[in-house]
Amino acid sequence: MYKFYILKGELNDATSFYVNMIKEAIERMGNPVTFVSKLRDIDRHDKVLTITSKAFFMVWLKNPNQYIINWWQGIAPEEISLMFNNRLSKTPRIIIYRLFEKITLLFSKKNLFVSHAMKDHYRKKYNYNKTNYLIIPCFNQEIDPKAFVNEKYLTPTFVYAGSMSQWQCVDQMLMLYRLIKESIKNSQLIILTKETDIATRKCEQYNVDACIYSVPLSDLNNTLKQFKYGFIVRDDIAVNNVATPTKMNSYMASGVIPVYSDVIYDYQDVLSNSKYTVPFLCNKECVNKIIELESKTLIKEDILLEYKKIFAKYWSKEYYIKQIVQFLH
Repeated sequence: MYKFYILKGELNDATSFYVNMIKEAIERMGNPVTFVSKLRDIDRHDKVLTITSKAFFMVWLKNPNQYIINWWQGIAPEEISLMFNNRLSKTPRIIIYRLFEKITLLFSKKNLFVSHAMKDHYRKKYNYNKTNYLIIPCFNQEIDPKAFVNEKYLTPTFVYAGSMSQWQCVDQMLMLYRLIKESIKNSQLIILTKETDIATRKCEQYNVDACIYSVPLSDLNNTLKQFKYGFIVRDDIAVNNVATPTKMNSYMASGVIPVYSDVIYDYQDVLSNSKYTVPFLCNKECVNKIIELESKTLIKEDILLEYKKIFAKYWSKEYYIKQIVQFLH
Protein backbone atom coordinates (compact mmCIF):
# COMPACT_ATOMS: atom_id res chain seq x y z
CA MET A 1 0.00 0.00 0.00
CA TYR A 2 1.10 3.57 -0.68
CA LYS A 3 0.93 5.99 2.23
CA PHE A 4 1.49 9.74 2.27
CA TYR A 5 3.21 10.68 5.50
CA ILE A 6 2.24 14.32 6.02
CA LEU A 7 3.46 16.41 8.93
CA LYS A 8 1.35 19.17 10.47
CA GLY A 9 1.45 22.35 8.39
CA GLU A 10 2.89 20.73 5.27
CA LEU A 11 -0.29 20.90 3.20
CA ASN A 12 -1.59 24.11 1.65
CA ASP A 13 -3.54 24.89 -1.52
CA ALA A 14 -0.53 24.48 -3.81
CA THR A 15 0.83 21.32 -2.20
CA SER A 16 -2.63 19.75 -1.95
CA PHE A 17 -3.08 19.96 -5.72
CA TYR A 18 0.31 18.37 -6.30
CA VAL A 19 -0.24 15.62 -3.71
CA ASN A 20 -3.67 14.77 -5.07
CA MET A 21 -2.24 14.53 -8.59
CA ILE A 22 0.31 11.98 -7.37
CA LYS A 23 -2.46 10.16 -5.49
CA GLU A 24 -4.60 9.97 -8.64
CA ALA A 25 -1.68 8.56 -10.63
CA ILE A 26 -1.04 5.85 -8.04
CA GLU A 27 -4.72 4.93 -7.92
CA ARG A 28 -4.73 4.58 -11.71
CA MET A 29 -2.04 1.96 -11.20
CA GLY A 30 -4.56 0.04 -9.09
CA ASN A 31 -2.97 0.85 -5.76
CA PRO A 32 -4.82 2.29 -2.75
CA VAL A 33 -3.44 5.45 -1.17
CA THR A 34 -3.96 6.62 2.39
CA PHE A 35 -2.76 9.68 4.31
CA VAL A 36 -1.13 9.25 7.71
CA SER A 37 0.42 11.65 10.20
CA LYS A 38 1.84 9.17 12.69
CA LEU A 39 4.84 6.91 12.14
CA ARG A 40 3.11 4.02 13.89
CA ASP A 41 0.58 3.94 11.04
CA ILE A 42 3.32 2.97 8.56
CA ASP A 43 3.98 -0.74 8.07
CA ARG A 44 7.41 -1.91 6.98
CA HIS A 45 6.11 -3.15 3.61
CA ASP A 46 4.33 0.14 2.76
CA LYS A 47 5.60 2.42 0.03
CA VAL A 48 5.75 5.85 1.65
CA LEU A 49 5.58 9.28 0.02
CA THR A 50 6.88 12.35 1.83
CA ILE A 51 6.79 16.00 0.78
CA THR A 52 9.71 17.29 2.85
CA SER A 53 13.17 15.95 3.61
CA LYS A 54 12.35 16.24 7.34
CA ALA A 55 9.40 13.87 6.98
CA PHE A 56 11.56 11.56 4.88
CA PHE A 57 14.24 11.50 7.58
CA MET A 58 11.69 10.58 10.26
CA VAL A 59 10.36 7.63 8.23
CA TRP A 60 13.88 6.50 7.29
CA LEU A 61 15.06 6.73 10.90
CA LYS A 62 12.26 4.40 11.98
CA ASN A 63 13.02 1.91 9.21
CA PRO A 64 16.11 2.46 7.00
CA ASN A 65 14.82 -0.23 4.63
CA GLN A 66 11.49 1.50 4.01
CA TYR A 67 10.58 2.24 0.38
CA ILE A 68 10.29 6.04 0.39
CA ILE A 69 9.63 8.55 -2.39
CA ASN A 70 10.19 12.26 -1.72
CA TRP A 71 8.80 15.36 -3.40
CA TRP A 72 11.18 18.30 -3.16
CA GLN A 73 9.22 21.56 -2.90
CA GLY A 74 12.17 23.83 -2.17
CA ILE A 75 15.76 24.02 -0.94
CA ALA A 76 15.26 24.17 2.82
CA PRO A 77 18.71 25.25 4.11
CA GLU A 78 18.76 28.25 1.77
CA GLU A 79 15.19 29.14 2.75
CA ILE A 80 16.12 28.92 6.44
CA SER A 81 19.09 31.20 5.84
CA LEU A 82 16.67 33.87 4.62
CA MET A 83 13.94 33.29 7.21
CA PHE A 84 16.23 33.20 10.24
CA ASN A 85 18.79 35.71 9.01
CA ASN A 86 19.60 37.36 12.35
CA ARG A 87 18.75 34.56 14.76
CA LEU A 88 21.16 32.39 16.71
CA SER A 89 19.19 29.32 15.67
CA LYS A 90 19.99 29.84 11.97
CA THR A 91 23.24 27.88 11.80
CA PRO A 92 22.07 24.77 13.69
CA ARG A 93 18.86 24.72 11.64
CA ILE A 94 20.86 24.87 8.40
CA ILE A 95 23.13 22.04 9.56
CA ILE A 96 20.14 19.87 10.50
CA TYR A 97 18.36 20.43 7.18
CA ARG A 98 21.52 19.75 5.21
CA LEU A 99 21.62 16.41 6.98
CA PHE A 100 17.97 15.81 6.04
CA GLU A 101 18.76 16.59 2.40
CA LYS A 102 21.84 14.35 2.27
CA ILE A 103 20.03 11.40 3.83
CA THR A 104 17.02 11.85 1.56
CA LEU A 105 19.05 12.04 -1.66
CA LEU A 106 21.14 9.07 -0.57
CA PHE A 107 18.31 6.73 0.42
CA SER A 108 15.19 7.85 -1.46
CA LYS A 109 14.00 5.30 -3.97
CA LYS A 110 12.64 8.03 -6.22
CA ASN A 111 12.60 11.84 -6.23
CA LEU A 112 10.17 14.38 -7.61
CA PHE A 113 11.80 17.77 -8.30
CA VAL A 114 9.90 20.94 -9.22
CA SER A 115 12.52 22.06 -11.74
CA HIS A 116 15.58 21.01 -13.69
CA ALA A 117 17.38 23.79 -11.85
CA MET A 118 16.57 22.13 -8.53
CA LYS A 119 17.98 18.82 -9.75
CA ASP A 120 21.12 20.64 -10.94
CA HIS A 121 21.37 22.39 -7.56
CA TYR A 122 21.53 19.04 -5.79
CA ARG A 123 23.98 17.64 -8.32
CA LYS A 124 26.32 20.53 -7.58
CA LYS A 125 25.77 20.71 -3.83
CA TYR A 126 25.78 17.02 -2.90
CA ASN A 127 27.11 15.34 -6.03
CA TYR A 128 23.69 13.78 -6.58
CA ASN A 129 24.29 11.71 -9.72
CA LYS A 130 21.33 9.35 -9.78
CA THR A 131 18.65 9.12 -12.44
CA ASN A 132 15.80 8.22 -10.07
CA TYR A 133 13.98 11.50 -10.53
CA LEU A 134 11.04 13.08 -12.35
CA ILE A 135 10.59 16.81 -12.97
CA ILE A 136 7.10 18.21 -12.31
CA PRO A 137 6.71 22.00 -11.97
CA CYS A 138 4.43 23.54 -9.37
CA PHE A 139 1.01 24.43 -10.74
CA ASN A 140 -2.61 24.22 -9.65
CA GLN A 141 -4.71 25.68 -12.46
CA GLU A 142 -5.83 24.66 -15.91
CA ILE A 143 -6.20 27.30 -18.58
CA ASP A 144 -9.59 29.06 -18.79
CA PRO A 145 -10.31 30.14 -22.39
CA LYS A 146 -13.17 32.35 -21.18
CA ALA A 147 -10.64 34.54 -19.34
CA PHE A 148 -9.18 35.71 -22.65
CA VAL A 149 -11.23 38.69 -23.83
CA ASN A 150 -10.08 41.53 -26.07
CA GLU A 151 -11.57 44.22 -23.81
CA LYS A 152 -9.18 43.62 -20.90
CA TYR A 153 -6.15 43.84 -23.19
CA LEU A 154 -7.12 47.41 -24.15
CA THR A 155 -6.29 48.90 -20.73
CA PRO A 156 -2.92 48.66 -18.92
CA THR A 157 -4.16 47.19 -15.65
CA PHE A 158 -1.56 45.59 -13.37
CA VAL A 159 -2.31 43.15 -10.59
CA TYR A 160 -0.28 41.78 -7.73
CA ALA A 161 -1.77 38.80 -5.89
CA GLY A 162 -0.09 37.49 -2.77
CA SER A 163 1.27 38.23 0.66
CA MET A 164 3.38 41.12 1.89
CA SER A 165 6.24 38.76 2.83
CA GLN A 166 9.74 40.07 2.16
CA TRP A 167 10.57 37.34 -0.35
CA GLN A 168 7.65 38.48 -2.53
CA CYS A 169 9.59 41.73 -3.18
CA VAL A 170 6.55 43.98 -2.88
CA ASP A 171 8.73 47.04 -2.28
CA GLN A 172 10.63 46.44 -5.52
CA MET A 173 7.36 45.83 -7.33
CA LEU A 174 5.95 49.16 -6.17
CA MET A 175 9.07 51.03 -7.24
CA LEU A 176 8.86 49.33 -10.63
CA TYR A 177 5.19 50.17 -11.04
CA ARG A 178 5.88 53.82 -10.18
CA LEU A 179 8.28 53.94 -13.16
CA ILE A 180 5.68 52.28 -15.38
CA LYS A 181 3.10 54.82 -14.28
CA GLU A 182 5.40 57.68 -15.23
CA SER A 183 5.52 56.39 -18.81
CA ILE A 184 1.99 54.97 -19.10
CA LYS A 185 -0.27 57.50 -17.44
CA ASN A 186 -3.49 55.51 -17.71
CA SER A 187 -2.07 52.41 -16.00
CA GLN A 188 -3.77 51.09 -12.87
CA LEU A 189 -2.48 48.88 -10.06
CA ILE A 190 -4.64 46.43 -8.12
CA ILE A 191 -3.26 44.58 -5.09
CA LEU A 192 -5.02 41.44 -3.91
CA THR A 193 -3.86 40.49 -0.43
CA LYS A 194 -5.16 39.58 3.01
CA GLU A 195 -2.66 42.03 4.51
CA THR A 196 -4.46 45.15 3.32
CA ASP A 197 -3.13 47.41 6.10
CA ILE A 198 0.49 46.60 5.28
CA ALA A 199 -0.20 47.03 1.56
CA THR A 200 -1.75 50.44 2.22
CA ARG A 201 1.28 51.59 4.23
CA LYS A 202 3.69 50.39 1.56
CA CYS A 203 1.78 52.21 -1.18
CA GLU A 204 1.88 55.39 0.88
CA GLN A 205 5.60 54.92 1.47
CA TYR A 206 6.31 54.71 -2.27
CA ASN A 207 3.67 57.24 -3.29
CA VAL A 208 1.77 54.71 -5.39
CA ASP A 209 -1.96 54.82 -5.99
CA ALA A 210 -3.45 51.33 -5.92
CA CYS A 211 -6.78 49.64 -5.35
CA ILE A 212 -6.27 47.17 -2.50
CA TYR A 213 -8.65 44.29 -1.86
CA SER A 214 -8.82 41.17 0.24
CA VAL A 215 -10.28 38.46 -1.97
CA PRO A 216 -11.28 34.98 -0.76
CA LEU A 217 -9.15 32.27 -2.31
CA SER A 218 -12.25 30.79 -3.91
CA ASP A 219 -12.80 34.05 -5.84
CA LEU A 220 -9.17 34.72 -6.75
CA ASN A 221 -9.17 33.23 -10.25
CA ASN A 222 -12.37 34.99 -11.25
CA THR A 223 -10.88 38.26 -9.98
CA LEU A 224 -7.59 37.77 -11.83
CA LYS A 225 -9.45 37.39 -15.14
CA GLN A 226 -10.17 41.13 -15.16
CA PHE A 227 -6.56 42.27 -15.50
CA LYS A 228 -4.00 42.53 -18.28
CA TYR A 229 -0.64 42.22 -16.49
CA GLY A 230 0.48 40.43 -13.31
CA PHE A 231 3.63 41.05 -11.27
CA ILE A 232 6.06 38.35 -10.09
CA VAL A 233 9.13 40.17 -8.80
CA ARG A 234 11.94 38.11 -7.27
CA ASP A 235 15.54 38.51 -6.12
CA ASP A 236 18.25 36.68 -8.02
CA ILE A 237 19.04 34.08 -5.36
CA ALA A 238 19.18 30.27 -5.31
CA VAL A 239 15.76 29.88 -3.64
CA ASN A 240 14.14 31.65 -6.59
CA ASN A 241 16.46 30.24 -9.26
CA VAL A 242 15.23 26.69 -8.59
CA ALA A 243 11.58 27.52 -7.96
CA THR A 244 8.57 27.25 -10.26
CA PRO A 245 6.06 29.63 -8.60
CA THR A 246 2.41 28.66 -8.94
CA LYS A 247 1.64 32.36 -9.39
CA MET A 248 2.95 32.17 -12.95
CA ASN A 249 0.54 29.34 -13.69
CA SER A 250 -2.34 31.16 -11.98
CA TYR A 251 -1.79 34.38 -13.91
CA MET A 252 -1.48 32.74 -17.31
CA ALA A 253 -4.43 30.40 -16.68
CA SER A 254 -6.51 33.55 -16.19
CA GLY A 255 -5.19 35.26 -19.32
CA VAL A 256 -2.95 37.62 -17.35
CA ILE A 257 0.36 38.53 -19.00
CA PRO A 258 3.09 37.87 -16.42
CA VAL A 259 5.62 40.61 -15.71
CA TYR A 260 8.39 38.75 -13.94
CA SER A 261 12.02 38.84 -12.86
CA ASP A 262 13.94 36.63 -15.26
CA VAL A 263 15.74 34.74 -12.48
CA ILE A 264 13.64 31.55 -12.48
CA TYR A 265 15.87 29.26 -14.48
CA ASP A 266 13.33 26.76 -15.81
CA TYR A 267 11.04 29.56 -16.99
CA GLN A 268 13.94 30.95 -19.02
CA ASP A 269 13.69 27.80 -21.11
CA VAL A 270 9.95 27.12 -21.06
CA LEU A 271 8.94 30.72 -21.89
CA SER A 272 11.91 31.61 -24.09
CA ASN A 273 9.84 31.99 -27.28
CA SER A 274 6.84 33.67 -25.71
CA LYS A 275 5.56 36.89 -27.24
CA TYR A 276 3.09 37.51 -24.42
CA THR A 277 5.22 37.44 -21.30
CA VAL A 278 7.43 40.19 -19.89
CA PRO A 279 10.66 38.82 -18.39
CA PHE A 280 13.12 41.44 -17.17
CA LEU A 281 16.43 41.80 -15.36
CA CYS A 282 16.20 45.51 -14.59
CA ASN A 283 13.42 48.06 -14.23
CA LYS A 284 14.38 49.93 -17.40
CA GLU A 285 14.12 46.76 -19.46
CA CYS A 286 10.72 46.02 -17.96
CA VAL A 287 9.33 49.50 -18.64
CA ASN A 288 10.56 49.41 -22.24
CA LYS A 289 8.94 46.02 -22.84
CA ILE A 290 5.64 47.20 -21.37
CA ILE A 291 5.72 50.32 -23.55
CA GLU A 292 6.36 48.14 -26.61
CA LEU A 293 3.43 45.84 -25.77
CA GLU A 294 1.18 48.84 -25.16
CA SER A 295 1.97 50.12 -28.66
CA LYS A 296 0.38 47.00 -30.14
CA THR A 297 -3.18 45.81 -30.44
CA LEU A 298 -3.28 42.49 -28.66
CA ILE A 299 -5.63 39.84 -30.01
CA LYS A 300 -7.07 37.41 -27.48
CA GLU A 301 -6.89 34.46 -29.90
CA ASP A 302 -3.14 34.96 -30.34
CA ILE A 303 -2.49 35.07 -26.59
CA LEU A 304 -4.76 32.08 -25.94
CA LEU A 305 -3.08 30.02 -28.65
CA GLU A 306 0.39 30.71 -27.25
CA TYR A 307 -0.65 29.97 -23.67
CA LYS A 308 -2.44 26.76 -24.69
CA LYS A 309 0.79 25.46 -26.22
CA ILE A 310 2.67 26.24 -23.01
CA PHE A 311 0.04 24.57 -20.84
CA ALA A 312 -0.07 21.48 -23.07
CA LYS A 313 3.68 20.95 -22.70
CA TYR A 314 4.32 22.25 -19.21
CA TRP A 315 1.22 22.57 -17.02
CA SER A 316 -0.91 19.59 -18.01
CA LYS A 317 -2.27 17.52 -15.13
CA GLU A 318 -3.10 14.59 -17.40
CA TYR A 319 0.39 14.61 -18.91
CA TYR A 320 2.07 14.46 -15.51
CA ILE A 321 -0.27 11.78 -14.19
CA LYS A 322 0.85 9.58 -17.09
CA GLN A 323 4.47 10.50 -16.37
CA ILE A 324 4.09 9.54 -12.70
CA VAL A 325 2.48 6.21 -13.62
CA GLN A 326 5.45 5.35 -15.86
CA PHE A 327 7.92 6.63 -13.27
CA LEU A 328 6.54 4.56 -10.41
CA HIS A 329 6.14 1.30 -12.32
